[in-house]
Amino acid sequence: MYQLLIVDDQPDLVEDLVTNLNWSSINISSVYQAHSAVEALEILRMTPIDIVITDIRMPGLSGLDLIEAIRASWDHIKCILLSGYNDFEYAKRALQHQASDYLLKPVEDDELLNAVQRAIHELESRWNEISSHQKALASIHANLPILRSHLLNSLLRGDQLSKEQLEKKIKMVELPIQYGATCYMMLMRMEDYFYEQSDSDISLLEYAVCNIAEEIFLEDYYLWYVKDSYGYYVFLIMARSDLTATRTTAVMNPVAIEQKAAHLQHYVKLYLKGTISLVLSKIGLFPLQLTNQYDDVLSSFRQRIGSERDFLLTLNIDKQNEYEDSHSLSHLYSPPLLNHLLETGQWDAVDQKLSLIYEELEQIRGDSYEYILETYYSIVSSLSYSIHKNKLRIVDCLATEFNQLMNGPHFHTIAQLRSWTNNVYLAYKLIMLGRVQDSRTGIIQKVQEYASQHLAEASLQTIADHVYLNPSYLSKVYKLETGEGLSEYLSRLKMETAAHLLRSSSSKIYEIAATIGYLKTSYFIKLFKDRYGVTPQEFRER
Repeated sequence: MYQLLIVDDQPDLVEDLVTNLNWSSINISSVYQAHSAVEALEILRMTPIDIVITDIRMPGLSGLDLIEAIRASWDHIKCILLSGYNDFEYAKRALQHQASDYLLKPVEDDELLNAVQRAIHELESRWNEISSHQKALASIHANLPILRSHLLNSLLRGDQLSKEQLEKKIKMVELPIQYGATCYMMLMRMEDYFYEQSDSDISLLEYAVCNIAEEIFLEDYYLWYVKDSYGYYVFLIMARSDLTATRTTAVMNPVAIEQKAAHLQHYVKLYLKGTISLVLSKIGLFPLQLTNQYDDVLSSFRQRIGSERDFLLTLNIDKQNEYEDSHSLSHLYSPPLLNHLLETGQWDAVDQKLSLIYEELEQIRGDSYEYILETYYSIVSSLSYSIHKNKLRIVDCLATEFNQLMNGPHFHTIAQLRSWTNNVYLAYKLIMLGRVQDSRTGIIQKVQEYASQHLAEASLQTIADHVYLNPSYLSKVYKLETGEGLSEYLSRLKMETAAHLLRSSSSKIYEIAATIGYLKTSYFIKLFKDRYGVTPQEFRER
């Protein structure tokens, strides 16, 4: 499904187009609104948009200025211009900026839908060509990419080459890379759908994904990539050598790299029907810091993403030594939180979370009673919360292990705590797996799992679509089973996530708002203050 942005300084007109046209009939899943070119650019920076419909005459930046800015940064977006004036100069400039269509107001509904559908066909043709099997097969059988892959893999393994040797090899495989250049590393994991395919098909799909990546980064970057021994794809991202110094500085900003990565995820899902997860490294020098970048992204993938799907993580340079210097148990409190995983029944993720918690205890803290105690109370708190949230009693869920809970912690080693945790977790897991058979309980778990994994777009309608139920019926069932309205649950989950991000990350307020699904930062600030009594900035400063 495609995503559309409508831009016009008349809010009533925008609202009318959003609500009254049958966008889903032409494969549009989400329609965003903006009332100025500046607001439109903010949405474009945060959201992968496929098609933009914009009025020409607006205060400040015009629609023509907007599509000029779009062409400079997002070459793949299709633009449709609306104008109340049949002016040849407007049409001429529209053609210069490769507008897909130029329509005169007032435009008929069918005329506008047809224009958007034509833009969709143009997008499909372009991406089908990029990801075609023929192009993928040609890449597989080309010798030069294979030689480049061998060289990059040897560097990732830490093979030692002198500067002269490396420069000679780089020249031999015709790579436009300078020794000592700055670069980012992107680690990519292709996920479930892709590896359900046959061996021959997966090879083609892998090359199709890489071709899409090259197309997205093509204008300002050079990509050098390889599949490593763990099955990940490793991309080195460098600025093209023909850019000006100012442009190089702009494109080597981590935010710019992250935007490109988000578009890669979007187009892979849209055109190849599968998901990928990505980790972006801090900036480094080639090849001097290559192995450090590789170790960082590998470690972060295992510790912060693990078995979760469709994730994008950017490593923050300000937190380079966060793990080593922390005086708290980072895995115990880093998202996803244990109580959220238990609440949504993500049992594999719970297993991984506990493994990371105990790995950190064993490697960093040793058998420190203080940290054993902290871990014990945190696990018991999460478990108790989940049990009571599901209208169960602790004594019924934990059986014989309940006595240990009543007597308090008497653990002297991490091994003892781990053994007890595994026993109580298994007892509770068996109870909950039995309850899943109940249809209403299964629905609630699906709702909460979807909401936690799709927080930005989660709403009563999207969740109802996901579980194939009428929104009114779903709302009543959720309230009956949990005692909490679905809208209240979503609001609570979003605000709790925002509060955690404010405490634990350096993300800007508007970035956090976008992460949890609020495009208008002012509205997010109002909701946050209503819940916590302070603004997000005041909350962070405290």
